[in-house]
Amino acid sequence: MRLLKKGSLLLTVVIAAVLLPAVLFAADVIAYIGEVQGDVIVTRSNPGEMEAKLGMFLEAGDTVKTESESFTAIIFQDDGSRIKLGESAQITLNASRKQKKLDKKVNLKQGKLWAKVNKKRGTDFQVRTPTSVASVKGTKFVIEELEAGETWVWVLEDIVELANAAGTVSLGAGEYGVATSDGIESGTITGDVPVEPGAHELIFYFGQPGTGMQRELYIEYEK
Repeated sequence: MRLLKKGSLLLTVVIAAVLLPAVLFAADVIAYIGEVQGDVIVTRSNPGEMEAKLGMFLEAGDTVKTESESFTAIIFQDDGSRIKLGESAQITLNASRKQKKLDKKVNLKQGKLWAKVNKKRGTDFQVRTPTSVASVKGTKFVIEELEAGETWVWVLEDIVELANAAGTVSLGAGEYGVATSDGIESGTITGDVPVEPGAHELIFYFGQPGTGMQRELYIEYEK
């Protein structure tokens, strides 16, 4: 049984691979919008600014910006890797193609970015900020660029290498890093990690005594 909390808004799209349009594999198309809420703007050299829509194709060089109380999810077409932008964030997407694979480079100008990276295909994934480069060796992490010129990284799974002119630090699961123009600091995560915006799911399990059977209750809710 699946319940949706009243007032929540869930705009996640699931697209079967066999139904993906051929245009997804065109030379310039690298990703698409998989989730959007609030005011999200995509800027391209031609035609310029556009309102982000669910399922919109994104090309190399596109800039995506979220306004206050808005967010969006972007899914890369080659391997399903996903990033999500929180409110007041801005990125520019870049990628170089190796046949059907993409080496991805995301330039984060400001705000928070949540990432779930598929590393099974052996492609590169980097997030660049004004103060650092985060090279992803793992799958899940959060990165935030502050106006003060600090880059914060929280690693949830595997490894992220955080580098700038001062050096390189390898961050494992459960560790964080802070990069500034003066250097990089790292440590163990002791506080809360920023929570991804949008819909989340709680799963409750109910056993039936004497039967060995178990039922599941799913509740979707908004953060």
